[in-house]
Amino acid sequence: MSESAERPYRPNVGALLRDSEGRFLLGERIDRPGSWQFPQGGVDPGESPEEALWRELGEELGLEEPRSVCRVLGVGPTMCYDFPPAMKTGIARRYRGQEQTLFLLEFFGSKEGIQLDRDSLPEFRAVTWVPVEEMLERIWGPKRPNLVQTLEALAHLLD
Repeated sequence: MSESAERPYRPNVGALLRDSEGRFLLGERIDRPGSWQFPQGGVDPGESPEEALWRELGEELGLEEPRSVCRVLGVGPTMCYDFPPAMKTGIARRYRGQEQTLFLLEFFGSKEGIQLDRDSLPEFRAVTWVPVEEMLERIWGPKRPNLVQTLEALAHLLD
């Protein structure tokens, strides 16, 4: 058995925020210019996936009251993905990969309410709103199958 196969998957949630024009929010990682992802993060011990979702939206987007500007439309299937063997970050040394659940949310707040520098350790340097096709192109390869399956499972909510 490989060393990575012995490590657990990290419970994780992600937010597919959709605006009134049907575009999705992506954030450019501060530590990896040119690398775009949806807001996401780990589920802390004792925390439900939905609690983690709201916490992450506050931390990563600086939304003071995320529930006042977002509404959950649906939840995708929970799926696992492995980190590439060459990945040597701290998280990849502790976990094999992530067990990720993606939430589809309607964003009806002011885009000016997104304050990336509100957290003391910001994750994103910039955000952009893109059509679903562009989101699929920009998302990191290991996360793409989960994104595709979530979009398929929630297609009835995307019309």
